[in-house]
Amino acid sequence: MSTYRDILYRDYSATFGAQKALDAGVQHAQYEATYDALPSNRDATVADLGCGKGEWLAWMASKGFSKLTGVDLSPSDLAIARQNDSSRAWIEADVITFLESQAGTFDLLHAKDIIEHFTKDEFIRFLTAAKNALKPGGELWLLTFNAQSPLSSAIRYGDFTHEIGLTPASIAQCLRACGFSHISVQGRHYCSNSASGQARRVLGEIFFGLSRLLLKIRHGEAAKERAIDLHCTQPDLFTMACKV
Repeated sequence: MSTYRDILYRDYSATFGAQKALDAGVQHAQYEATYDALPSNRDATVADLGCGKGEWLAWMASKGFSKLTGVDLSPSDLAIARQNDSSRAWIEADVITFLESQAGTFDLLHAKDIIEHFTKDEFIRFLTAAKNALKPGGELWLLTFNAQSPLSSAIRYGDFTHEIGLTPASIAQCLRACGFSHISVQGRHYCSNSASGQARRVLGEIFFGLSRLLLKIRHGEAAKERAIDLHCTQPDLFTMACKV
């Protein structure tokens, strides 16, 4: 009997209709605003886990990186990735199984909008496998929705394949438990430079600022961790962690 993953991941992006259309201009602008500290070594070995149609790797290639690998379970998304760039290494595989076979291979592992698809056991297995697949000093970058952001349930339940939600505290907790160090967790709220995008930015600053205050009132001041914003309420979390 097919599981929900067999059915929904087979043609993942297409099941969302126009919501996940390939628009490189929009997506690359978002990446520019999100990833503000790329590796200085353009020969770094990089893998994008849950690469989809290859948008992030195309952006990384435009930044001068060439040792790029994309891994995804969706054959239809990978077909588009290969059509757009046949020279890249595109691998159809479960990302955890892939990582477990790649000991000490990568300088950077990137996972955008994927960890929320894991169960709790799978997430810990994923982190353990990611640490194993990184070279000493390698970094893991994670982008996921912020479960303590207002209206986060719209994201949590907006995709039937989502399994978990994480906050700055819980994602840092799991990373520490799996042996990562130099952990940074920061909120992100991308808005375009259009008039409507800038209106969203201004309204977001007010809304998320008030939400942050309410979170502090509810929980009190948390222990200070310079790189981990425990009270952030922006819709997305960007996390960086290092294998020593």
